Amino acid sequence: MLLGKVTHHIHPDVVTLIRDENINFRSKFQSFCRSKLDLGSFFYPNSDCVFPGFRRPVNFEKTDNWKNNVYEIDGTILNDNTFPRHIWAFLAINRPYSGGAGGTWNPSGLSKFELAHIFSHKPDERLVESILFQTLDQGIKPYGLFTSASNVVLIPKGFAKPTDSMKSVKACFYKRHIDLYGYNICGAKSLDESIIPSWYGEIEWLIPELPIDWKSRIRKLMQYRETYLKRKYG
Repeated sequence: MLLGKVTHHIHPDVVTLIRDENINFRSKFQSFCRSKLDLGSFFYPNSDCVFPGFRRPVNFEKTDNWKNNVYEIDGTILNDNTFPRHIWAFLAINRPYSGGAGGTWNPSGLSKFELAHIFSHKPDERLVESILFQTLDQGIKPYGLFTSASNVVLIPKGFAKPTDSMKSVKACFYKRHIDLYGYNICGAKSLDESIIPSWYGEIEWLIPELPIDWKSRIRKLMQYRETYLKRKYG
């Protein structure tokens, strides 16, 4: 009940705009990314992945200078969880994320929140999804969910831990996601409604908000991603 009142979701209109932009961006991205990159992991049906190519590494992949560089084995770009912050940074302050003492994240007030991924973006961590969804394609690596706009929520610091492992909490967040955005989840379909807690209907969820100039902010984000990805893969 408490998490519903303090969790911020991206507005569905923002997700729809990013989804539509991705339809055109896929062929452009394919023209400059690594040929070995699995595009299906990022451009799945109704994908709102903001930074295709980006994913979290596993420990053995963390060699020297791994952060934000191309992992040539599969053509992905490894990141430590900072790139999903760009989505909220553009919506809140209309500029890219930057951390540290001179960065924008702390003065903006966003540092009071944790970013939580609703659905796992690592292939070996989809255990709860395999239980709660009647159909889950284990052959697709869910890397695109790492920077999926609809998959990244803001929760005040200290409150996000239950979203990591508690099945009843995750079931409620899965249901809320589908209510807001439909089935835009990489490889997952048919949520088992019988597992949703009976008290789900009593949760008072925060209503997603839209900045007045949200379209220009998202298009600025789209331009930022194209410029960044071209430079990184170039």
